[in-house]
Amino acid sequence: AWRSFPRFFTLATASLTRQRAPMRRRCKMMLQPVALVIACVFGTGLSAFSPDLSQSVLSVLPVWPGQSQGGAGQRPGLAPEGSGVVIAPGVIATAWHVVEPAERIDVRLPDGRILPAELIAADAATDIAILSVNAGLPAVTLAVDPTLGEPVCAVGNAFGLGVSISCGVVSATGISNAGFNPVEDFVQTDAAINPGMSGGGLFDRDGHLVGMVSAIFASEGDGNIGVNFAVSGPLLTRVTRALEQDGAVRFPDPGWSLGVADRATRARIAAPVIDGLDPQSAAAAAGLAPGDLLLEVAGRRVKTPRDAVAALALVPQEAGEYDVLIERDGQVQSLPVVFRSSGEEPLARPAGPLGDCPHPDPVCLMRQAVFPVSSFDPVGSATRIGPDLLVTNRHVVGDRSDAVVHTPDGPRGARVIASAYAGDLALLQVPDLPDAGFIPDLEDTPLGAEGFYVVGADITREEMRVFDPGDLIARPAEGAELGRIHVTSRMQPGVSGGALVNAQGDLVGIAVGGGESRFEAIPLVDVRELLALTEETGAVERTETLGRAFAECAGALDQARSRAAEQMDPVTLTQPCVRGDNHGQLLEAGRLLARAGAFDEGALLHAAAVAQVPNSINARLSLLVSLQLGARFEDMVPHARWLMDMAPGDPQALRFAIQSGVWGNDPDLAEAGYDKLLAADPVQAQAARRFIDSAPPAPARR
Repeated sequence: AWRSFPRFFTLATASLTRQRAPMRRRCKMMLQPVALVIACVFGTGLSAFSPDLSQSVLSVLPVWPGQSQGGAGQRPGLAPEGSGVVIAPGVIATAWHVVEPAERIDVRLPDGRILPAELIAADAATDIAILSVNAGLPAVTLAVDPTLGEPVCAVGNAFGLGVSISCGVVSATGISNAGFNPVEDFVQTDAAINPGMSGGGLFDRDGHLVGMVSAIFASEGDGNIGVNFAVSGPLLTRVTRALEQDGAVRFPDPGWSLGVADRATRARIAAPVIDGLDPQSAAAAAGLAPGDLLLEVAGRRVKTPRDAVAALALVPQEAGEYDVLIERDGQVQSLPVVFRSSGEEPLARPAGPLGDCPHPDPVCLMRQAVFPVSSFDPVGSATRIGPDLLVTNRHVVGDRSDAVVHTPDGPRGARVIASAYAGDLALLQVPDLPDAGFIPDLEDTPLGAEGFYVVGADITREEMRVFDPGDLIARPAEGAELGRIHVTSRMQPGVSGGALVNAQGDLVGIAVGGGESRFEAIPLVDVRELLALTEETGAVERTETLGRAFAECAGALDQARSRAAEQMDPVTLTQPCVRGDNHGQLLEAGRLLARAGAFDEGALLHAAAVAQVPNSINARLSLLVSLQLGARFEDMVPHARWLMDMAPGDPQALRFAIQSGVWGNDPDLAEAGYDKLLAADPVQAQAARRFIDSAPPAPARR
């Protein structure tokens, strides 16, 4: 349905590296110290393994529209390139994202010859494609299940330089929640994987294939940081066999929707709960019921809804049925479920009546009310609150008076409606939104302790997505003019302006950002205030002033990042960011000032961010760091005490409490922090005890 989304995505990602880069900044805030980057790993010598292995990994040279082909004589790394693994005579497995846009595909053989290849079939849900090539190359042998710590080597066409090898160990197996693909069963490794290696092989010490290289977490320079992923051998085999035989993959669709169990259940056992069930589904026919805890699918232990998606994907297509182990009323039982696929689409439909959304139906319905939007920030989200009205974040529109909203029927121009509201929200008016679209209610819903979901644009998958749920950290601070809802619900670049909903599908806030598993949303009371203040005298002037200050602060932040610390002028950064009074910019500017040695100025901006959103743990941590660098330990004490009370199980918060108590002359705070750390992390508590008993002198101002 998202016919305009691919074009939106292409334009947006191209903008990330050329324009003012607000998205890149927000990437840093939300995912620091790493950014989530797909290893569009398009850019050789083997000695540790059998020489035959070098004949089974190839360079894949796709020709993308408007781009030159790799291997044509230009400097390596400039053209899209990838890798491929020979899985059968004449059949190459590679990553779908390498060849998806290709107008032509060639492969470079180990002896240097370049031959044409033909796309046989692909499955976007798992990011796997198979190619045919007329070359007599040896096929790889599949490894047995890898073990943690087992030595492995990644083989692929790194940076377009030709097939090379890098080695490490298996860091984890059965990863289903990395967030790259709708269906994931990854082997994680610290073997160096860089752009150009997608589609390459991960091999064990015997030269057997452990998995196919697919994706990486990368640094800002898109380089390897040792957290890399390969599609597991079993999932690769399952998908490629189906693609060879049928040209498509059918996954079982049990007809359930899964959610997160309540807190008490999660303390006892990790297992998703069946929230909903299609009465005509295979799961219903097998006797499953809402409220059942899902323990195993086809013999594989599942702990989250995403684990269940991976387990279903591994069920062989020829299987007549598969067993599901559940817990009901404290009793464990096994039920056989008939293999029944959705039948109409080759992509995965493993999670219930709403297809690719493995969450409660009312939550999934909210996807109809959230749209991708491009403005000052080229990639954001906006949530529908009326027939022609959307709300997004002010930092998405900046100083712009317009935006582009991407709907299922194509892009729509939107105008920013002025409001005297001071916070990080902006109102968009958009003509011709879908008549049948869902419009959520703006009435307040009591905030429970758990079960909050974020709905927003996923720029990696190019889709509107419901992200995995989280719990409530804190409600908006009482008396705070711009208080926020604080949750562990996952957010990432692109979701700013999206919806925060509860398990019943009620809209409770507008996603704004965060990081380190602590995220924030603006409550509905602010959305109602945003609407009411459109009639306020001075609304236009207020909107223009805040937008202009935001853009000036963004420019000053860009300049500050590009300069050495000693060249930074604190005044030129502080003044526009104070005028803009944007919470995210205050935090970022404060961090840059503190790094440059302007500790008092950094602390000033961080204190302003804390005053604006008092219950923000991230803001309080930033302030504590600035005060610590400035050796203002007594000033740290009240903030460290607040943080300890707000996050009594967070070792980082407790370390601040201990340090502030010792060097800020508050021994009671240090002892209270130690007692809580002893319960949260006994190993760290041992070091903390030594620090309290034999503390070194407080460090001088840096």
